Amino acid sequence: MVNCSLINMDTFPTIFPPGGDSGVTNSQSEFQKMLIDERLRCAHHKTNYQTLKAEHTRLQDEYIKSRHELKRLLNEKQTDQEKFQLLLEELRGELVEKTKDLEEMKLQVLTPQKLELLQAQIQQELETPMRERFRNLDEEVEKYRTEYNKLRYEHTFLKSEFEHQKEEFARILEEEKIKYESEIASLEKDKEELLNQLLKVDPPGESKRTELLARENVHLCQKLKGLEAEVAELRAEKENSGAQVENAQRIQVRQLAEMQATVRSLEAEKQSAKLQAERLEKELQSSSEQNTVLISKLHKAEREINTLTSKVEELKHSNKLEITDIKLEAARAKSELERERNKIQSELDGNI
Repeated sequence: MVNCSLINMDTFPTIFPPGGDSGVTNSQSEFQKMLIDERLRCAHHKTNYQTLKAEHTRLQDEYIKSRHELKRLLNEKQTDQEKFQLLLEELRGELVEKTKDLEEMKLQVLTPQKLELLQAQIQQELETPMRERFRNLDEEVEKYRTEYNKLRYEHTFLKSEFEHQKEEFARILEEEKIKYESEIASLEKDKEELLNQLLKVDPPGESKRTELLARENVHLCQKLKGLEAEVAELRAEKENSGAQVENAQRIQVRQLAEMQATVRSLEAEKQSAKLQAERLEKELQSSSEQNTVLISKLHKAEREINTLTSKVEELKHSNKLEITDIKLEAARAKSELERERNKIQSELDGNI
């Protein structure tokens, strides 16, 4: 600030006396003229000083306002940087989380090579024992089928043999029965004839003959009892043979039922193994579909990570641009203020 004390020329006393020659008068008029010019210059300097003082005050206000604006911008920049830092940390956290999820998905996801290797391993682990089991089941089924056919043939053969023996026993029994009945009838007839002869003949003369006939009758009765015992034995033998044949038939029927149950069990086991193989194949297909879903999720997560990474880079670039713009604006404002200050200082120095 320039301090200028102006002296009021009207207060100066008059140096020259009011009377004098013309040279003194001219000098006095010139001096008065110089005083007037000096007064005008002082007034002009005062006006300029007031103008410069007002301009200086305005520039100081603008400088203070610019500093406040710069401070506000710096505060906004600091706030934006803090927000950006928070957003960056949040995005980094999301990026780390997505990366972890991606790594977990990569660990869970099967590559095509691993999937093919797993399929080949599962197929080898399942197909070999299943094939061996099917082969054993087929062999057992064929074995039991052969034994079943053999037993059925033997059953048919024994049944026909039993029927043949039954018919043969019936025929023999009928022949023996007819034979023994004819012999019994013949004996009864001889007995009646002997009794008739005994009644007709003189008893004293025929006593020996009667005894002989009685002994013959006893012998015939014994023979009849022997024949009856033989018939009973033949019947018992027939019944025993029938019981043996029936027992053999029951055993064969039971064996046939057991064989049929075994065959059905083997068929059911074979069907169960087939269903298990189909279920394992469906589970393998389901695992493949889940693997495809996981691969798609993995690709989606990779795209999201790439998007987040690009957002972070864009935010970094945008923040750098904003910081650069603020720095340039502050430097520009500072340089303008410096130029204004230097200009005012130069003008003040020139006026002084």
